[in-house]
This record gives sequence, structure tokens and C-alpha cells, in this order.
Amino acid sequence: MKTEEISRAGFIALAGAPNVGKSTLLNRLADRRLSIASPKPQTTRKTTHAIVSRGATQMVVADTPGLHRPRTLMQKRMVGSARSSIHDADITCWLLDATRGLTSQDAAELEKLDPARTVVVINKMDKVARSALLPIMADVAACSSDLECIPVSALKKENLDVLVSRLLKAMPEGPHFYPDDAVTDQSERFLVAELVREQLFHALSEELPYRVAVVVERFVPKGRTAVIEAIIYSDSTSSRKIILGAGGEMIKSIGTKARKAAEALLRKRVHLTLHVRIRKSWQQDTRFLEELGI
Repeated sequence: MKTEEISRAGFIALAGAPNVGKSTLLNRLADRRLSIASPKPQTTRKTTHAIVSRGATQMVVADTPGLHRPRTLMQKRMVGSARSSIHDADITCWLLDATRGLTSQDAAELEKLDPARTVVVINKMDKVARSALLPIMADVAACSSDLECIPVSALKKENLDVLVSRLLKAMPEGPHFYPDDAVTDQSERFLVAELVREQLFHALSEELPYRVAVVVERFVPKGRTAVIEAIIYSDSTSSRKIILGAGGEMIKSIGTKARKAAEALLRKRVHLTLHVRIRKSWQQDTRFLEELGI
């Protein structure tokens, strides 16, 4: 007689400094692209959850904004969201960049965490020699000998099976929070808006990507197609001109790339229209940040 598996479910927070690969890891764990990523820090603004069901065990994995010293109201809310996810998680995966090692900020943050509920994930192991991982693990052990380290490469999918096995075993007994076929708690509107913002991060330089926000105002599914209208909010006339580009070439390029990404996500043809509007000081606007879900 086959023994029925015990139902397990829990919350996992992917946390750490900006640009350590939290979003890439979330996408690998979910086996689909749910979080946007770019080479620029602080790309993630809002905590995104992936729902990963493996047999009788369900993991709700949170991709959190990178912890940093906030300057604006938006950044304060980003950091607050990350800390809230860490507080509520059954397990926190604290990510380190193998090319940078354990920073003083990482050490200070690890001291605040319960070693029994923390796994230190040394990401980007594909970018360093294996021997370079040992000093990092020794530095982590110096913070607490009870901290467990697992080196991975989220990008190359190296050693992910070891991490997943560890996380599955850590989930407490209990009913699942979502249907087993669910993949995220975010709406398609939000995911498409993020895809547009991702292209802005890739296309714009210096501080400009941090001065834009995206809202999908119209999302109309029509069979195998979707008609989508999104607004890009910038904080000045000069930045609006840069986003539009000479003869509208910049916004056209951004729209084309975002449309292709949206079609891959939604698995249908997408008609995407982008508009650029000015909204001064939006990063300090409580009401607008709430509209953005931040």
C-alpha cells in the first residue's frame, strides 16, 4: 500500500544586496520568467512571489528588492517590503555575489537573522574558480558557525537541485496556500508593466531608469490576442524627450522589445501601445506609489 505524502507549504524570502541575482534565481526556481532583471541595481521595486509546487510540497518564493540605504519614499517602501518578507518567511535565502564575497553590509544583516531559518546562497559561482568559494564560506562561518552555505549559479542552473532539495525539506507541514497549477500571485497587467520597465532599464542610461514608472491602463484579451495600452511616467520634460528619442525611435524600440517579451509571457499575439507622460516628484507621491503597488 502506497503511503500518502505529507502536505507541506511555506514561505521563502530571497534577500540580499542589489544585483546579487535574486530575480534570476526566482525565475529559475519557478522555471519561467516572472521577475525582470537588468545589470543595473535596484531593478526590483516590488516583492514578487513565485508559487513552486513539487509533489506534496509547495514553496511560495518572494523576490525582494535589494537592501540599500534609501533616499526617496519609494526606496524606503522597497526596503520595508524586503524586510517584511524576511520577517514573515519560514526560510530566508541570503544571496551573496561570488565575485564580491561577503561584504560588511552582508555580515551586519546576517547577524540579525536566525541561522536555523537562513541559508546563505553564494550565487554566480560560474564566474569564479571553485577555490574562491572557500574563503567566502569561511567568512560566513565567522559570522555564525551554524549558517549553511550553498553555492549556485542561477544563470547556469548549477547546483540548483541541491538548493531546491534543502528548501523543500524546510517547509513546514500544512495545506497549500494556492492551487498546485498556480505560478504567481501577480496579475498579467503587473507582469506586462514590468516587462516595459525592464526595457527602459536596458535602454536608458545613468539615473534615468530610476525616474520612470509604468502603469498598464488597458488590457483587453481578445481570443489569441491581447490589446494593451501602457503609460510610462517620467518626472521631467527633458527625460520624456529622451525616452521618446529622435523621431520617436527610442520609444518604438522599447515598445517592440517589450511586445515580444509580453507575447512570450502571455503566449499570444500582443498589440502594445506606449505613451509617455510627465508626473513630477512621483517617487515621493504616496498615493501614486500605492497605485504602483509599492
